[in-house]
Amino acid sequence: MSAGNDEVDEVIQHDRLSEEADLLTTLEASARVREVLRDTRRELAQAESNEATDLELTVLREKITQLEVALQRYR
Repeated sequence: MSAGNDEVDEVIQHDRLSEEADLLTTLEASARVREVLRDTRRELAQAESNEATDLELTVLREKITQLEVALQRYR
């Protein structure tokens, strides 16, 4: 489970050029998706520890699955 913790604690590097030029580069798009994925994993961990309903957990897990699929487009 340490791999999951590494992903939750991951520091996301944004594309400086993208930010300076106000562009959405592939690198920046990937960073944004990874950031949402990291935050959603944190939210899921919190929901699990707070004994959230099955529906809430299912929604978060589905969101993670969709984000992982989206992230594959940038690899």
